[in-house]
Amino acid sequence: MPPLQPTASGASILTEPINPTRTRPARPSRRIRLLPPSAPSALMRADLAGSENAPLIDADTAARQLGVSKSTLYSYVSRGWLQAVPDPADPRARRYSAFELEQLARRSGPRRKQLQLTLAALTEGLPVLDTALSCIHRGQPIYRGRSALAMAESESLESVARWLWLCEDRDPFAAPAPVLRPAWHTLARMIRRQPLPTRTLALLGTALADVETTQDEDTGLDAVALHAARLLRTSVGCFLARSPSTVPIHRQFQRAWRLGQVAAEPLRQALVLAADHELNLVAFVGRALVSAEAPAPAALLGAMCTLGARFNGGATAQVEAMWDVLASEPDLSAAVAARVDRGESLAGFNHLAYPRGDPRAARLLELAAAFAPAPALVPVVQRLAGWAPSIDFALVALRRALGAPRGAALALQMAGRCVGVLAHVLEQQRSGQRILVRARYVGPLPEEDSA
Repeated sequence: MPPLQPTASGASILTEPINPTRTRPARPSRRIRLLPPSAPSALMRADLAGSENAPLIDADTAARQLGVSKSTLYSYVSRGWLQAVPDPADPRARRYSAFELEQLARRSGPRRKQLQLTLAALTEGLPVLDTALSCIHRGQPIYRGRSALAMAESESLESVARWLWLCEDRDPFAAPAPVLRPAWHTLARMIRRQPLPTRTLALLGTALADVETTQDEDTGLDAVALHAARLLRTSVGCFLARSPSTVPIHRQFQRAWRLGQVAAEPLRQALVLAADHELNLVAFVGRALVSAEAPAPAALLGAMCTLGARFNGGATAQVEAMWDVLASEPDLSAAVAARVDRGESLAGFNHLAYPRGDPRAARLLELAAAFAPAPALVPVVQRLAGWAPSIDFALVALRRALGAPRGAALALQMAGRCVGVLAHVLEQQRSGQRILVRARYVGPLPEEDSA
């Protein structure tokens, strides 16, 4: 492969319900008994972003970790329960994701008791909440029965919001934009140069008092939707450190970043494709807060506090850092092979929800290719590891191709996700359900009184 030649923008390189029936205890066994999904199920995908950063380990270590023979390990791969990627140091060998092995091990062994299942609920992708908002169907993201990719072709983020908020026949965005107090504008000027997560959270926390709903008799859907629209516009203003506006959201980003008119279209599609994604960690935080009767603004702020989380918005920062490092390497293939050989992760690749590749990423990379050469890292990683890029990688590639400021990928991802968070908040409010968790104390207890 020819030496790496980055452009000025850097775009050339990376462009079952529980059965209470009592059963006879099973004998301890080292061989694991697995549920046979052909692909990762929803219960295994509480937060798939973590899988992208898992190290790769060799077959011997993987077999020992599962307590099986290597031949059994290989059978798991043939049945589609585990993925294997080529070992750059030995084409005949394979490596395995530590994340997938951990998930597989947790689903092993004899039938678990109620307590064991309960204790594992949060870490194994449970509890499960009913939602009619979004899912992945046949490898495609779906928004309330409609293809997210199809909606991205023509719909605005505001239109997607109306669809997910169940108010598509009424337009909450016809109302004026919120007006924020002078103190907010002063703060925005003072912290404009702060990192995006810090700046956005400070501004959003300051602005929420200005968009609280009035306690009047109108509590119908229109009032709820109007409140959600005010919250969305305020959030966008906080991401951009600009006053909330009635201008279409993708146009606000295009103008704030001083990009050409042609940049508006890819920005619009990026925002739509980031709007929601199953029951993700960000949405779960918002639902948990509102189920405890927190107001919607507080639930949104709590959800946005995941901005800098490594396995959420922080993934784009990891992609940016990896991009910078690889841009300085004279041989891209050798640099990637060395990373894979050391068992290091490749940020922005291998989203387990999409075994055949993230279609959102494919769309955004196609849009980015109109502005800069296609990322050379994508075919290199596919050849060496068999991994496809995720939306996190594609957002960074688009950001660089457009010449948008650093942090723009995160801003697009999380500003779009505000729509989904607010949709989950509204859905949780309508359900009237409480999300409850309990702890099992495992710490020390006071000594018994000798008397």
